[in-house]
Amino acid sequence: MNNYNILQRTISSSVSFSGVGLHSGNVCNITLKPSEADTGITFIRKDLKENNVIPADYKHIYKSNLCTTLKSYNSDAKILTVEHLLAAIKGNSIDNLIIELDSQEIPILDGSARAYDNIIKSVGTREHSNKFKKFLFINKKIKVENKNSVFELEPNSSLKIDCAVDFSEPIGKQKISLGNNYEEIYKNVMDAKTFCFFEDIEVMQKNGLARGGNLDNAIVIKEGKIINSNFKNSTNYFAKHKTLDVIGDLSLIGLNLIGSLSVYYPGHEINRLVMHKIFSDYANFRIYQHNKSDNFIARERILTA
Repeated sequence: MNNYNILQRTISSSVSFSGVGLHSGNVCNITLKPSEADTGITFIRKDLKENNVIPADYKHIYKSNLCTTLKSYNSDAKILTVEHLLAAIKGNSIDNLIIELDSQEIPILDGSARAYDNIIKSVGTREHSNKFKKFLFINKKIKVENKNSVFELEPNSSLKIDCAVDFSEPIGKQKISLGNNYEEIYKNVMDAKTFCFFEDIEVMQKNGLARGGNLDNAIVIKEGKIINSNFKNSTNYFAKHKTLDVIGDLSLIGLNLIGSLSVYYPGHEINRLVMHKIFSDYANFRIYQHNKSDNFIARERILTA
C-alpha cells in the first residue's frame, strides 16, 4: 500500500517551545529531540532528578478524565494533557522522539494540534535507514462500551476512523468518516480546538482543572451559543476534535494501527479501555514489520491482506 511510510522516522534536529498548561495553568518549557530507531516516544521530566522517564505507552496511563495523564511506574512523576502533541507526532509519521519538559503538563498552545505541527515542520523529519515501522492489524471485531461511549474495531486493509458525537446545541449530532492512514486523517482534523461548556468550567476549576484555559485555546459554549468571537465553524468541527483525541490517545499503542474504527461519543477513558482490550487477547491482533529482504510485492500483499 503506497500510502504508508515504511521506514521509521524522527525529527531532523532539536526544537524548543513554551506555553501554559490547560489544566494546571503552569508554564512549561519543552524540547523535542531526535531519538534512535526502535526507542519510541519518551517523555523526560527535567525538573525531577530521578525516576523522571515516562514512555509514551498506554500501560502508563494514570488518569483519563478530561485529558490523558501518564505516570511513571517508579515514582509520582506525571505528565498531563499529552494527546494533542502525540497526535501531531503521529500525524507527522514520527516513531522515535525524546520530549524533555520542566513541568507536569504539556502546553495547550492554541488548543488544537496546529501549533505543534508547525513546530515539528520547522525542523522537519528524517528516516532511519533500514529501520522499519511496526504495524498492528486488527484480526477480529472488538467492541468496548463505557457509559454513553461505544468503540468498535474491525479488520480492514487500511486505517479508517468513523467518529460520531451527540451534544446539546449548537453542536448537536455530528459524524465524520476519514481513512487511508494516520497522516491523511490527521490533516483533516489537526485544526479543531478543544471545547467545553461554560457551566462545566467552575466545577473543573474547583477540582484544580482548566486553570490555563481561555478563549484563545478553547471553544466555549454558553446558553446554546459559541462565545468565541473569532471562531470559524466548519463541517463536523467538534467530531474532528474528538477524532484528533483518538489519534493522540491511540498513538500510545506504540505501533501503526491498521483497522476500521467506529466510535460513538469518544473520550479519553473509552480510548484507554479499547487499548487494553486490544492487548487482552493475542487473537485480537497481529504485528507486522517489513524486512529489507522483502520485495515490494510482498510488502503490498501483507499490507493489503
